[in-house]
Amino acid sequence: MALSVAPMPGATTWRRISMNARQCARLAPRHGSSERRGAVAAAAPWDRAAAAAAPDRVASGPERVAAVLAAAALLLAGPGAELAEAAQRARQPPVGSEAGRCSVSALDKFADTRATFSQEASGGNMAEAVVDVRDCDFSNQDLSGKVFSGVLMRGANLTNVKVVGSQFARADAQDATLDGLDATDANCYATAFDGATLRGAQFENAILTSASFGKSAITGKWADLAGAHFEGALVSSSDVARICENPTLDIETRQYELGCRATK
Repeated sequence: MALSVAPMPGATTWRRISMNARQCARLAPRHGSSERRGAVAAAAPWDRAAAAAAPDRVASGPERVAAVLAAAALLLAGPGAELAEAAQRARQPPVGSEAGRCSVSALDKFADTRATFSQEASGGNMAEAVVDVRDCDFSNQDLSGKVFSGVLMRGANLTNVKVVGSQFARADAQDATLDGLDATDANCYATAFDGATLRGAQFENAILTSASFGKSAITGKWADLAGAHFEGALVSSSDVARICENPTLDIETRQYELGCRATK
């Protein structure tokens, strides 16, 4: 059932998690563990690497070539670049007090700029484009299509919110309440979900490359992934290894959707 694609020399292995994970779970007693691993997406490895490294806008022709070069640069940069970005993101200004900060319209501020340049927006290099919705309540709304890229949203409440197909790259959602979040087809590249509650969240077909679901730097609590699903999500082998460290994952999700290796 599972397919494998040989990675480029020195490159990270990219794959999509099986779209039929729940069906695989029902068939599990009749199949070996190697057959329950998620199937690789049909797209070529270089296209998947480009989508991961330059996720804001994935196009064709010359733009795709540029995206591939960006992917190579990310792979050559190594973990130091990711650590530097995480350190920069950890240094946040005090929570704002301006009027309308917690309104839905606040998400439209410099939306096109943030969607295209999420790294600059999240790194503090575009102060005018900073969107601060920390501790704001957006629960029970359909915010699909809104741009969350580079948004500061620690402690925000997005319970039962739809962000289907949204740009959600490099957002800081640590310690946010995201139970029931529907992030189907969303671009969540390098977004920090550490310490967030994500019970029942849906990440089907989402880009989750370099996204983190670990412990909160403030509370020390793991992101709560009970009932969360990752079918069809675009991840790398190293991403899967990190997500699998989270002890809150359901057993079926761990085994049949993510293909986590058994621990001793």
